[in-house]
Amino acid sequence: MKILKLSFLCILLTLLSCSTNKRLYESKEYDKIITKLSDKAYRNNINESEFEFLKNSYHQANQEDFQRIMELKKTGQPDIWLDVFYKTRNISSRQKKVDRLSKEIKKAMNYKKLSLDEEMTMAKTKAEAYLVAKTNVLLNEKNYNEAEIFINNLYKLNSHNANIEELWQRCVMSNAQHILFRIATPVDLEMPDDFAQLALDFDENTIYDVPFDIVPRDSIEYDLMIRVMIDEKNISPERVDAVTFEERDGDKVAKITDKTMSKSATIVGEIELIDVKEKSVLMKTPFDVSSTFRYKYASFDGDKGACSEQTLSLLSNEVVDFPSDSALLRDVARKLNEVIKTRYQKK
Repeated sequence: MKILKLSFLCILLTLLSCSTNKRLYESKEYDKIITKLSDKAYRNNINESEFEFLKNSYHQANQEDFQRIMELKKTGQPDIWLDVFYKTRNISSRQKKVDRLSKEIKKAMNYKKLSLDEEMTMAKTKAEAYLVAKTNVLLNEKNYNEAEIFINNLYKLNSHNANIEELWQRCVMSNAQHILFRIATPVDLEMPDDFAQLALDFDENTIYDVPFDIVPRDSIEYDLMIRVMIDEKNISPERVDAVTFEERDGDKVAKITDKTMSKSATIVGEIELIDVKEKSVLMKTPFDVSSTFRYKYASFDGDKGACSEQTLSLLSNEVVDFPSDSALLRDVARKLNEVIKTRYQKK
């Protein structure tokens, strides 16, 4: 009796599986069938009915995608390449699922491996170029909502595309009404009193034609903030490296000590774009800005007539004091100012 019940259960499960596959096939959900049945075929656990569904689904899905790709290419339009890429990627994904199966199964499926990498690369490159160009057009037209859609599509296609950050920044900032610039520094970092003033020293008061303030005004309701967050400050030790060597000119000899003074200051942090109304950070961009003092001079013992022109030049340099920490940090502030201007104004 137990054997009979087990046999009946197996038959019932087979019938249910066949019914499910048929329903998926009639609904043209070929990829669901391919994913499920290719796994069974890989484990050599597929029956004749399932094999037919796998075979037919594979060829039918690829045929429909190939046909759509050909139709798109015939149009000659620049906006086709995103769809072409995804259709080609679908074919490639199916091919990988079937390519791992046994030679016997692939032969029975009339499987032929296609070389798709070059086609996918070409389609992806053209799709990215179109999305960037179209986004710029939309931004010029001040159509920010649709531009955001295109930027998101570009991100999904290639999150490392070099244009994404600038496009997203432009989209967010161009859509603002009033921008507030702030520098946030932990008290324990002890920055110079005029650090913020030097870092936020601008000749213009607009970014992407949107007005901004570095000192908030009560009469203005700001919808976007650019906050420069300084997280770390590093000051290197004062260092003097010395190298001693001899120079000769005939019988003349001089012992040269070549000295290099060095000291540097570095700040590390992030520039945040903040939606003031929603109190949310829209974008973060890390920065690392340094100022390095390096000064060379030399001393000698012996006959100065043995010294080379380069050494004579170093001998003429007077010994100087190391710059203070504050002097280096003020120079860092000026360089940070250039970073900010380059990022937001020099376009």
